[in-house]
Amino acid sequence: MMTMTCQECVEKLQPFLDRELSGSERLEVERHLSICGHCADSFHFEAGILRVVGRCGRATYASEELKARIRVVVQTAIIEKE
Repeated sequence: MMTMTCQECVEKLQPFLDRELSGSERLEVERHLSICGHCADSFHFEAGILRVVGRCGRATYASEELKARIRVVVQTAIIEKE
């Protein structure tokens, strides 16, 4: 079994949080998050965003462009820390 890279993990965080991954993909992400502090930090950041947006109500949505820009910033920060 190949080990998931940080970039692969970060790319799967949103689908992971949205419960869109298969069982094996979820396990792979969970395994990586359990051993990688940087990706775990990104996971908690993304999960926090979802909680805040959830508290704002369903009428508030981030545009796809904004979400993409945020993901790029987070991914860049993670890659730079490696």
